[in-house]
Amino acid sequence: MKEKPVCRRDFLKKSLVVASGITIIPRFVLGSSIEKKFNQKFNINVYDRMYDCHRPKGCTVIAIEYADWPGNEFGLWLPESISVNEKTMWANWREDAHQDFTLDLQGRLTWKYSKESFELISTLTPDEENSCLWYRHTFRNKSDKPLSKLSTQTCFHLVNAPQFISIKGERLWACLDGKWTTTDKVPRYKSPDPRRIGFLKEGVRSERTVIKIENFLSATMAETAHHPLFIAESFGATASVGVASRNFRSLFNNNDSILRCIHSEAFPIEKLMPGETVDQEAVILFCKGNYKVLLKQFEKLKSKNIES
Repeated sequence: MKEKPVCRRDFLKKSLVVASGITIIPRFVLGSSIEKKFNQKFNINVYDRMYDCHRPKGCTVIAIEYADWPGNEFGLWLPESISVNEKTMWANWREDAHQDFTLDLQGRLTWKYSKESFELISTLTPDEENSCLWYRHTFRNKSDKPLSKLSTQTCFHLVNAPQFISIKGERLWACLDGKWTTTDKVPRYKSPDPRRIGFLKEGVRSERTVIKIENFLSATMAETAHHPLFIAESFGATASVGVASRNFRSLFNNNDSILRCIHSEAFPIEKLMPGETVDQEAVILFCKGNYKVLLKQFEKLKSKNIES
């Protein structure tokens, strides 16, 4: 997936550019972003990009820039993986990780994935008024039999947003055991890889133990998550970004030098009957201020679209 130059004629022929500051970049090409509209908060591009050690052959990423935070680009794998009947059906670490996103006149990005038994539609909708991005994964059962344990995993990473990187997790905020705290306060050393830790929602399990995961070195920590928001705060706490899922089940942080990602993941869909459609929804919030300001912003939105 080698970077190629792209001439203006070919770029216009192969890519779709409309209002809302979003550019669809053709496969294997890293193109230029379009000029933002006056007072526009988001500038969003879609690229195919390689990630050393994680995605050496490349995958599609949605690159997000937010006004007044120059030099910081956030990445979104929408989704990172898809599972049905507890089996991984698609993942961007596999051979063909390219995604053909389409863009509508409302500035909404859409990707469709279809198999014989099911269809998934993933969408990203910018919300300039509320300084957030809504994303949704919609499953539809195309078969004549019930499907079970349908889920997605979506990765929001900070590796190209240097002001939001916390080497020890000292500015990654979560509500653990009922108290807002940073993840450097938990015993990360108990994980097989201290950079990778997760937290289950309160009530998912009763044991207060660390579950070590060996096939992808990480751990589910003993602390429980009491809120769907996982927040990254900037140096000086002058800006914050966070992700929250409706009906959240877990939070996860891979703090290695390749990704620096945060996750808020929903419970799997237990059963989907033939012809039925069910959504998994989440929001990414941006604000000027510390984690408390972002939390207040979330509470204002909660009644609109997101519930814990």
